[in-house]
Amino acid sequence: MNNDILIIGEAAEYLRISVTTLRRYAYERRVTHYKLKGRIVFRKADLEKFLDTRKIESFEEFKGRSIL
Repeated sequence: MNNDILIIGEAAEYLRISVTTLRRYAYERRVTHYKLKGRIVFRKADLEKFLDTRKIESFEEFKGRSIL
């Protein structure tokens, strides 16, 4: 397969979560996924976006942000 496309086991390993958790996230549509020939697959770019949406700013980042 293309290096950009990961099967569920590879995607779970990439995110360092269990396959069960990733299946649940896909079922709940928390993470973008695709079905190819009945298999759930993920694009690395989508997984990185998924991680970015869960970013918690450091204190320095928060402090440097303007409130208005």
